[in-house]
Amino acid sequence: MIHLVKTSMKLLFRTKAFWFFLILMPMLSTLILKVKFDSSAAYLDNMEEKITELESDDSKVAYYGGKGEYVVKVYDASHSEMSEYVLNKLAKSGLILVCRADISDKELTDDYVDKRIKKDGYEDKMGVALFVQPDFEEKASAGKAEETVTIYVLSDDERTEALENELKFQLARVNSASGKMDTLEVGDDLLPEKELVSVAGTNGRNLTIKQTNQKTQMGYAFAFMTLGYVFCGIFVAHSAIKEQKNGVYTRISLTRASTLKYYASKFVTTFIISLMIAVVVSLCSIVLDVNDLGMSKPTYILIIFMQGLIFSSLSMLIGILLGDVMSANVAAFCTWCFSALLSGLYFPLNYTSTALKAMSFMMPQKWFLEGTEMIFVGDNKALPMLICITVAYIAVSVSLGSLGLKMRRTDSWGNS
Repeated sequence: MIHLVKTSMKLLFRTKAFWFFLILMPMLSTLILKVKFDSSAAYLDNMEEKITELESDDSKVAYYGGKGEYVVKVYDASHSEMSEYVLNKLAKSGLILVCRADISDKELTDDYVDKRIKKDGYEDKMGVALFVQPDFEEKASAGKAEETVTIYVLSDDERTEALENELKFQLARVNSASGKMDTLEVGDDLLPEKELVSVAGTNGRNLTIKQTNQKTQMGYAFAFMTLGYVFCGIFVAHSAIKEQKNGVYTRISLTRASTLKYYASKFVTTFIISLMIAVVVSLCSIVLDVNDLGMSKPTYILIIFMQGLIFSSLSMLIGILLGDVMSANVAAFCTWCFSALLSGLYFPLNYTSTALKAMSFMMPQKWFLEGTEMIFVGDNKALPMLICITVAYIAVSVSLGSLGLKMRRTDSWGNS
């Protein structure tokens, strides 16, 4: 077996593409961990309680209601301090997502309003549209604020009634204060302060915004690293494919070396490759600290090594079973693409279908993301879980690989 491993490693060292993935992927993953960005909006379940400003009255609001929020599009022709106050109260009610288009510079005619409502009804998606007239502040001072606000119901959502009640309540407060902001602010001080309580999600783990951002960055780093591991495993498969086609595997079999022993030698090769990449990752991690990773460096390197061992062995398995270099390359790239997408490395799968969520748990990266969350919150069961996952995937790849080689050898003998 040692001779087989040495031969495979010599062939790999002669492959220029192998060195490309060995060095570049760890560098890219390290770079993405150093970049600071805020991705918490994609993971947080509570909607932002402030007015969303639209670029123009043609802007669509359907994109803002991706999590089932009750979206209200407001055409604000007043754009005054009083209209700002009322809309902010609606947004902070915890029920409504307010999207405002400033139309204070538009000429309001019946034709303009009709065109906007028809377009919203047919080409956009929202609960209701609100039109706030230019004289809203003057009418509020006279106690007639409701006369300048028109509601257009554009859906059969049952939450419309709650919106109407909330709007009536806020307009009544404005009328009672005669449109005076100081009076309204005094009344706000007497109201009980709203308290937001963070509730754990389905996984039972609460992450801070910083940890959420670290998880997102870790997902991107996993994506780069798995790409490197997948193709390094494919390079091992290339040597096995050539050995099968050139009769080398047949000669090895005649020496009474078992199929399991031959496949085990290829697995040992992938183990050494995974270890080499982990060493490169450890060298690159010199520029990283706990604030970048959210965990200790040894833990991070161990996670990368275990994940790499899984993907290098799986890609080698796919390549050997296909028995063709080009098919193996395409299959490896597809494996990387779909596994990364379905595991949630690029974007969360919280609001996808049940079937898609079930498929995501078949992807190794999903379990490593779960393990990352567990490490962030101090769960000591994370590493034992990841070790068990790694052993399970490797056991499947080794058993299927040796069985596949036996079937290919039997088939080749039958054809000859």
